Amino acid sequence: MFRNWIVNCFTGCRFSITLNGSLVGFFRGKRGIRQGDPLSSYIFTLVMNVLSRLLDIVAEKGIFQYHPKCKRVRLTHLCFADDLLIFCKGNVDSLLGV
Repeated sequence: MFRNWIVNCFTGCRFSITLNGSLVGFFRGKRGIRQGDPLSSYIFTLVMNVLSRLLDIVAEKGIFQYHPKCKRVRLTHLCFADDLLIFCKGNVDSLLGV
């Protein structure tokens, strides 16, 4: 049910116009959540938690190799605000694994 709520945020957005203080009908958006939408930071956080866990799992399973400087601390990525840095060994297999 929770997943469906998230999907609905992307596919089921509707807008209304206020004219002289009254709502005048609804129309559907074509792209879902836009940049600056109050929900976007929450959805980004949810998605980043899942991606973070997936990156850690695939690194532990050896699907991609750690960057040589990050192997000792088992660092796969850093994320801050709306930025993401992924660290891996610079070979084709590791890039495909990511």
